[in-house]
Amino acid sequence: MKLCVAICTRERPRLLRECLNSVVSQEVPEWVSADVVVVENHDRETSRGVCEEVSRESGWTIHYVLEPELGIPFARDRCGVFAEAAGYDRVLYVDDDEVAHAGWLKTMTEATRSHPAEVHYGRVLYTFPPQTPAWMLPKQVNKRATGTVLTKAEGHNTLVETRVFRDPDKGGLGLHFDDSMRFTGGSDTDFFTRVHDAGGRIIWIGEAVVEELVPENRIRLGWQLNRTFRVAGNISRLHEKRSGRAAAMRRSLVKGLGRLFGGLLFETPLAIVMMVTPARGKRQAFKAAKQIASGLGSLAYLTGFQAQPYRKVDGN
Repeated sequence: MKLCVAICTRERPRLLRECLNSVVSQEVPEWVSADVVVVENHDRETSRGVCEEVSRESGWTIHYVLEPELGIPFARDRCGVFAEAAGYDRVLYVDDDEVAHAGWLKTMTEATRSHPAEVHYGRVLYTFPPQTPAWMLPKQVNKRATGTVLTKAEGHNTLVETRVFRDPDKGGLGLHFDDSMRFTGGSDTDFFTRVHDAGGRIIWIGEAVVEELVPENRIRLGWQLNRTFRVAGNISRLHEKRSGRAAAMRRSLVKGLGRLFGGLLFETPLAIVMMVTPARGKRQAFKAAKQIASGLGSLAYLTGFQAQPYRKVDGN
């Protein structure tokens, strides 16, 4: 197998270096040849030096490519198109704020033999800053067995056959990330949902683990609720793409009202009752606030509102 590990970045050299170091320290099976491509979503070469230095130290080939059109889908698509054009069989996406655990690359590549599929999706663990409130920390439990067939995936620990990007007249699926979602988020979920709809298999590989380093600004309550709000809106837009505007609006109205009133009428009173145990009460209040934010996000979709959080670099 000819493998290309793909990392999208923008003005985050410290994080990129940590990510690259974790990649080039991986064990590579004898039947796999592996290189790296770093796509800088910028019109200036802000991270070439980091790539060249890690390449010299490790002996790995690290391609450095600029994608000047701003937006996550442009960068992710450039990775896939680059890998397909360069003759790689598969492209393995990892985010620049993630660190791969030992055995990650070997586990992912060997999964292509034990669980044949167009897409293999691995697990992401989150490392939160030490000052993160206990009530905000999620329970990070692997709920799926390896080999589980999925209908969607995300783009931050995902092994993809490059023929997914290849033109249909050359035996591919001809799929690309939707650049209309350049700053909204959700383009990865949309892309892999379309891979599934086109007949591609998506398989869960729970032992292939990367660790995401959560920046301090993301443990603010406002950031957490804003994320929940915009994810709900993105999900509504994904339903619109698959089922049409009318069906998506009906679903958003029902889901939005259900979550809003569920948060207000059930979750919030329950949080008040649980305040006799402060830790449980705070966690329940956080759950209630997120349910309300999700409901509002679904309802905001009905108005045409669309958040664009990725207009600025986060965590640099």
